[in-house]
Amino acid sequence: MKLLLDEMYSAAIAEGLRARGHDAVAAVERSELLNIADDDLFAIAQAEARTIVTENLGDFIAIANDHDGRGTPHHGLVLVHPRTYPRGNTGTVGRIVTALAELATRFRDDGPTSLRWWL
Repeated sequence: MKLLLDEMYSAAIAEGLRARGHDAVAAVERSELLNIADDDLFAIAQAEARTIVTENLGDFIAIANDHDGRGTPHHGLVLVHPRTYPRGNTGTVGRIVTALAELATRFRDDGPTSLRWWL
């Protein structure tokens, strides 16, 4: 599973995942991914065979549901609850890196799954 972290997440999370051998990129690491529409970010993630990690549940679930309704497979979503992984908490980076690394290890296949995983 290759991951694309939505722009609410720091590059430190992607760096931590890469240090563990996972293919991860944070939107904040690539200028072309900053401040773009969620539909566009989703399209880029699909083109790069990446699963989006986000706490923007409403927008991305609607986009994924639209793909599902059209029978268009996609690379899925990792939906993060902000109370479980609060961005302002100093321990969150390590905890989310660990959780995402476990998920990426479990789902090594880069094929479209159209699934949603909750953290």
